[in-house]
Amino acid sequence: MNNFPKIFFHIFVLAGLALSPLYGVLSNEPNFFLAHNSEPVDIFLMIGMISFVFPFVIASLVSFILYPFAKNKVLSEGIFMSPLAIIILLPFVKIIADESVLGSISGALLIGLVFSFIYGKFTAPKYFLNYFSPAILVFPVLFLFEPKIFVLAVPEYTEADYPKVSIPSDTPVVFILFDEFPLAPILDEDLNIDMHAFPNFDRLSKISNWYRNASTNYAFTGPSIRSVLTGVWQDNSRFGTYKYFPNNLFTLLGNDYKVMAHESAVRLCPPTICLSQQEPDEVTSGEIFWKDVAAIYLNRILPQPKSFNIPDVSQGYKNFWGRKNSIASEKVSLVRKDFVIPFLAPEFKQRQIDGREDIFENFLESLNSAAGKKFYFLHILYPHNPYRFLTSGKKYDLVGEFDNIGMNEDLPKGGMWSKNINLISFQNQKLINQLGYTDHLIGKLLDRLEEKNLLEPSLFILAADHGVSIKAGTFRREIDVNSLGDIASIPLFIKLPGQKEGRVSDLPATLLDVLPTLADVLGVEIPWELEGKSLLNNSSGTRERIIHDSMIRPFPVPNDLRESLLDGVKRKRDLFGKFEGWDRFRLHDEDAHSFMDRPVADFKVQPMESIKVHLDSGSQVETRPGVLPAIVKGKLVGIDDKDNWAFLIAVNNIFRAVSPVINIEDSDNILSLLPEIAFKKGTNEVDIYLINKDSNKGDKVFKPLLN
Repeated sequence: MNNFPKIFFHIFVLAGLALSPLYGVLSNEPNFFLAHNSEPVDIFLMIGMISFVFPFVIASLVSFILYPFAKNKVLSEGIFMSPLAIIILLPFVKIIADESVLGSISGALLIGLVFSFIYGKFTAPKYFLNYFSPAILVFPVLFLFEPKIFVLAVPEYTEADYPKVSIPSDTPVVFILFDEFPLAPILDEDLNIDMHAFPNFDRLSKISNWYRNASTNYAFTGPSIRSVLTGVWQDNSRFGTYKYFPNNLFTLLGNDYKVMAHESAVRLCPPTICLSQQEPDEVTSGEIFWKDVAAIYLNRILPQPKSFNIPDVSQGYKNFWGRKNSIASEKVSLVRKDFVIPFLAPEFKQRQIDGREDIFENFLESLNSAAGKKFYFLHILYPHNPYRFLTSGKKYDLVGEFDNIGMNEDLPKGGMWSKNINLISFQNQKLINQLGYTDHLIGKLLDRLEEKNLLEPSLFILAADHGVSIKAGTFRREIDVNSLGDIASIPLFIKLPGQKEGRVSDLPATLLDVLPTLADVLGVEIPWELEGKSLLNNSSGTRERIIHDSMIRPFPVPNDLRESLLDGVKRKRDLFGKFEGWDRFRLHDEDAHSFMDRPVADFKVQPMESIKVHLDSGSQVETRPGVLPAIVKGKLVGIDDKDNWAFLIAVNNIFRAVSPVINIEDSDNILSLLPEIAFKKGTNEVDIYLINKDSNKGDKVFKPLLN
């Protein structure tokens, strides 16, 4: 019986080690605690439960059960040591077993049994557990002192530090913040909004102040959004939470205004202010928290957790057991860009896309005409990649096969584009289509505001956190001389209460000016020092502007960005020609232009079986509700003089798109994004033809061998 204190202690250590993987996962995911509105006491309680209470309960139960079997000590110890050893080993064995359920469990079982046998027979394992026992204290300490967790557990500020400001105005405020939105693609050659391609942005420009020369201050979302909402310079030392930044737009208005906000990347709005983040039932909230912790733990240790009916935890941070597994029907509460939790989620990106749509529709529903001071805020990941929307909102490439084609993701944060100009053209076409869909959403928003009598009396702000660059051989998001203009230039529209006529301003505005301008309109004196200035009183045409890269290194932004905007518009025109409607928006090829939207039967076709085309999706493709097979890709064999040929893509015997010969992974291919008009409901026939650019235009169409 004298051995029972040692057995209790060893079981306590094993149980603590078995639960310790939670610290490794959650230390990378502070948003999990923000989503649950966890207070410091909740985090310390979780540490106490994981490292002390649960191990103590397990050790007590096992010791109590072992007591009657003291005469057969080796067998009884082995029976109860094995499960704990297996749980500890499972996360490592499943990696070796390549997530095989049978292989993982068999391997962990075998090693666990061996350990238990050795533990009962020899003293070495007992000494090992004695000397390794401090680890159960080290893990929670390391977790607690992880900077992103420490700020939540030991907050620098509390609710008492929120500004208490009385706002004389009862003007409703609507603030839409888009993500990764370059300005140049929505402009025409005169640097006005292209009214034919983007009629709803044009509509907005006619009733608001459009700051055409505006720039962001940061090339990445976190610091950019924090700067917009706080009005001060940012660095990378602090996590984007109200516990680090109590002085922000939400706390400023929250004392007087009813706040309805959706934040996609930060959590600056405290749950005491944001109605959407309040918990209706404290008991239910605690139950959800611990169930979610269990779901994360089981996903961490089990191979293929879905096969054990464990819920997926790759999307969002909350109420995993309460969500449906259906991708189409799921509505998410949080969407973010970079996920570490967890590891097995091949369908994550599709869920992220579905989440964006749901979030926007929920935001529209929240807009109402009830009287009172209200602040509506939406940060949403449009037109941020992945680019998978046509202008109507129909989707393509659901699995994301072409999300990053043409980009080297191993290079600095955000990736770098290859020098393959054809793939860059393809990505630009995808971006502009998604911008067209974003314009469609703006139309729905403006209609809803008018319907609820909110548009005319409100202060309406539309901006984007930063742009993006899609040019051959340049960084996508990092700053250099080639990418700066595309990343710095952003849309910024501010419609004042009662404003009915638009005005274009080329003041060198920045996002740091948004909060001072809002305060100026509402007549609020902000109780902290701001970096920006109100755009209503700024008549200066010159100003020093700075944009920061991912390392917060500063780069000067030109006082006038119009030259960069003109360059972006020219690139768009060179790639796609004059805009003639979304049904005709495609890669422009002067030699193939006369063939587009005409039946194949209008031309004399000659066979050319020396050239073979293998279409990745076959010659028959199916449409589905809301989804089109809009990308056509095929591998070429037997093509010489590649620059002299253009491939025509026909759908249902009508020429709809053109593709040059494109080198993809050291092979010759065709690749094209087709307009929506190309497809009919159900089955569609895809065929490939080619023309020689050196021959007389329109005289010779060749038919390669399709296999």
